[in-house]
Amino acid sequence: MYHCRALVETETAAMMRAVERILGVFECFTPEADSLSLQEIADRIELPKSTTFRIVQSLEQAGYLVRLENQQYCLSFRFVRLAGLVKSTLGIREIARPIMQELSGTTKETVSLHTVSGRNRVCIDVVHAASMLRSVTQPGEQIPLLVGSAAKVLMAYMPQNELAPILTHIARTTKRAKADVVEELAKVRAQGYAVSHGERVLGVSAVSAPIKDVNEQVHYCISVNGPSVRVQAHEKEFVKLAVKAAANISRLYGAQLQA
Repeated sequence: MYHCRALVETETAAMMRAVERILGVFECFTPEADSLSLQEIADRIELPKSTTFRIVQSLEQAGYLVRLENQQYCLSFRFVRLAGLVKSTLGIREIARPIMQELSGTTKETVSLHTVSGRNRVCIDVVHAASMLRSVTQPGEQIPLLVGSAAKVLMAYMPQNELAPILTHIARTTKRAKADVVEELAKVRAQGYAVSHGERVLGVSAVSAPIKDVNEQVHYCISVNGPSVRVQAHEKEFVKLAVKAAANISRLYGAQLQA
């Protein structure tokens, strides 16, 4: 019995490695590198050239890769057909919801999904914590882009022409120098997350991370919200979990992120 189980586990691990290698080949291609030599593919997936050749040859025979006259490889039009099968109604909420539920279950805190509408941050989905002492964020809630971790993340990735009038409004409303706000948003973008403690609601803290799309743009963010006494005690852990969850949603949303 033990031998059979060990054999199944070994076969499963081998199958997963094979799948990861195939996906690794597909992930090599980018808009900037839409055709690659065999050596370039081998370098990017960090496998010997001989092993890479067997994988690439199999994918070429299956019709997923095309070998060009210059002996480089590119993705075939089979991906266009597969892309067309993606549900047109599949939106960010459907993609993010299972990951939000997992994050809420792990942190035991409320997890919310946000976007921007004009000068407001809009909550578009929430998974509430089971605890009675929890954040009361609700779907549809609109809050001015002034303070809070979600607002900072969304603003940190805004195009300059959209951000400029908001910065002026924030500086005037909060009595802060515009340069200080710009510096804070630059830090948020550099580290890839934002944390706030009692900035919007006294006693409530939040950790937020950006969700990127296929064009590497950020229109959404995910947040872990809860009483400051709990969030502050687990801040480093929550940052790692929120960033990881946002990255997982981003990949499903089409972003190409480094592993």
